[in-house]
Amino acid sequence: MKNMLHKLARNLKALGWKLQAGLLLAILVPILTAILSDVWISQAEEDNQAIVATHGRILALHELQTMLLSAESAQRGFLVNGELQYQMAYDQTLPKIRQLAGQLVDRYANVAPAGPDRDARQVQQLSVEIGEKLAEMDIGVGYARNGDIERARELVNTNRGFELAGSISRRIDALLDAEDKALNWERQNRQRVVFYVRLAVASAWVLVLLLEAGLLLLLSSLLANKSQQAREMTERHAQLDAKVNEHTTLLKQLAMDYQLGVERERAKLARELHDELGSILTATKMDISWVQRELRDSMPAVSEKLNKTTRNLDQGIQFKRRVVQELHPSLLSTFGLIASVRSLAEEAAQRSDWQLELALPDEETSIDDTLSLIVYRIVQETLNNAAKYAKAKTISISLMVDDEHIKLELEDDGIGFNLDDLPAETHGLQGIRHRATAIGGKVDFTSQPGEGLFTRVLLPRRFNKEKQHPKVLS
Repeated sequence: MKNMLHKLARNLKALGWKLQAGLLLAILVPILTAILSDVWISQAEEDNQAIVATHGRILALHELQTMLLSAESAQRGFLVNGELQYQMAYDQTLPKIRQLAGQLVDRYANVAPAGPDRDARQVQQLSVEIGEKLAEMDIGVGYARNGDIERARELVNTNRGFELAGSISRRIDALLDAEDKALNWERQNRQRVVFYVRLAVASAWVLVLLLEAGLLLLLSSLLANKSQQAREMTERHAQLDAKVNEHTTLLKQLAMDYQLGVERERAKLARELHDELGSILTATKMDISWVQRELRDSMPAVSEKLNKTTRNLDQGIQFKRRVVQELHPSLLSTFGLIASVRSLAEEAAQRSDWQLELALPDEETSIDDTLSLIVYRIVQETLNNAAKYAKAKTISISLMVDDEHIKLELEDDGIGFNLDDLPAETHGLQGIRHRATAIGGKVDFTSQPGEGLFTRVLLPRRFNKEKQHPKVLS
C-alpha cells in the first residue's frame, strides 16, 4: 500500500502543479455546488413557510373584517326588524370574532423578527377595540332582548360606536398594508435565493468546463506526436463549446413564475435542479470518463485518480436525486396518483415494518394534477405522522373516485390521542385540513388514546383553480 501511494504521489508530481490543481478543482467544484445548493434550497423552504404564514395573516384579517361587518349588520337588522334570524346570526358570529381576534394576537406574537417590521401592539390595540365594540353591541342587543328597543337604538347611534368601528377598520387596513409589504419582501427574498441557486449551477458549469478545457490542453501538449488524437480532442472541445452556448441560451430563456404557491415553487425548483445540475454532473462524468479512457494505458495513475473523481460525481448525482425527490415527487408526474400513492405507502410500510392494506382504483383513473398533488401530500403527511408518533403495526389506505368526489380514508392501529388535547402548533393535522378545505373539501379526524387515528378526506372533483388561494399547494 505504501509503495502504491508513493508511486501515485510521484506520478502526480510528474504531471505538474497545474494538472494537479485541475484534478483537485474538478472534484471540489461539483461537491461545493451541491452543498451550496442544499443550503439555499433550505433557505427557499424557510421563505416559502414565511410566505404561507403571511398569507394566513392576510386571510385572517380579511375574515375578521367580514365577520365584524356581518355582526354589526345582524345587530342593526335585529334592532330595526326584531326578527329572530338576525339575532341568531349575531349570536353565531360573535364567538367566531372573539376566537379569530385571539388567534390574530397569537399569529403576530410568533412572527419572526427578520424582515419588515410588524407592530404587534397594533394587533393588541385592535383586539382591545374589538372587545369594546363587541361589548357595546352586546349591551344594545341585551336592551333589545329585554324589550327596550328605543334605548338600544340610542346606544347604537352614539358617536362612540361609530368611532370604534372607524378605528377598527383603519387598524385592519393598516395591518393589511403592512402584511402586503411584508409579502412582497418575502417574495423578493425567495426570488433572490432561487437566483443564487441558478448562479451557483451556472458558475459550476462554467468552472467545470473551463477545467476540462485546461486538462484537455495539457494532455494534448503531452501527446503532441499523436496528431489524430489532437484533432479529435479539438473536435470534442468544439462540441463542448456548442453545448455550453446552447445551454447558456436556454438558461437565459428560463422564466419562472414565483408568485404561485409553495408546492409549485418546489416543483419548479426540483425541475431546474434535475435539468441543469443533473446535466452538469452527467456531462462532467462523461467527459472525465472520456479522458480516463484516453489515459488508461499511458497514465494509469491519472486514470485511477479520474476514477475516484467519477465516484465522487456519482455521489453528487445521488445527492441531487434525493434533493429533487424531496422537493417534488417525480413519480406523481410520471406515473400518476394511484401508482405514486401505492409506491409511497409500500416504501413507508417497508421502512416502518407495517402491515399494509391498500384499496386503490385502477391506475388508469384520470385525476386532476392539483387534486393528485393534494391527495399525495395528505397521504405523505399522514404516513410521516404515523411513522413518528403512532407506533402502529397496521396501516390501511382507501381511495375512492367517482364523477363528483374523491374520498380518501387512512387508518392506523397506533397509540392514538385525544383530539381536544392537541396543541395549537400541531402543524401536521392542520396542514392536512388546510390543503383539503382550501378547495372546498372536508376533513374528519377520529382518535382516542389506544385506538389509533382515522382520517377521512372528501374532495370535490371540480373546482375553480383561479379562485383558489396559493396555499392550496403549500
